Amino acid sequence: MEENMMTIKKVKIKSDGNKQCISIDYQLRRGDFIDDLTGLFREEAVPEFYATFEALREHVEGLLEIAGKGLGSRILPYGVTFHYSKDGTMGAIISSKFELPDSGTSIVLNTPMRKCVNDESAEGIFLTEEAAKALWKVEQETRKYIAGKRAQMSLFGDNGEVLDAEAEERDDDAEEAEAAKIGSPIKAVKAGHGAVIVDSDADEATAG
Repeated sequence: MEENMMTIKKVKIKSDGNKQCISIDYQLRRGDFIDDLTGLFREEAVPEFYATFEALREHVEGLLEIAGKGLGSRILPYGVTFHYSKDGTMGAIISSKFELPDSGTSIVLNTPMRKCVNDESAEGIFLTEEAAKALWKVEQETRKYIAGKRAQMSLFGDNGEVLDAEAEERDDDAEEAEAAKIGSPIKAVKAGHGAVIVDSDADEATAG
């Protein structure tokens, strides 16, 4: 049986006029085939998605070495770029806006790239256990947003596999249970080794 996997590479909350949108770079692996995809979605996510970014605030303070300076309220995390080592160890860069009240504007701050600790004897600076958990929550909520149901039926499962839409319709109970776990409707049209991603609320979609 082919193994289906989804890897979240980057997620950002962006502003488009007066409305927020969500930009996601991710990879779908199906057996020996790999698709690198980017989507820009205008459909609002569930509150839990945005809460995971808010929860990064204190960890941004720590990573930028400004904890306890009273600056936390001026930090607005809006993006995470994930990196994975060959052994699967996760690392991340958190992007935040830092408000400058006197200037009436904000600047972008990126944390240094830090990895999870995968060996207690390893030397260096790593993500704290709490920061790693907070980042995994962002990854999980992003996965749900891509793979789940919001306005229409999802055609992707948690790991990016294409689902049988007719079978899902026949099983209402399973559909409701799945909808409770995951997020947005996406349609995939395979084109050679690539895929075109089309979402009813997506303005941009590209295939790797």
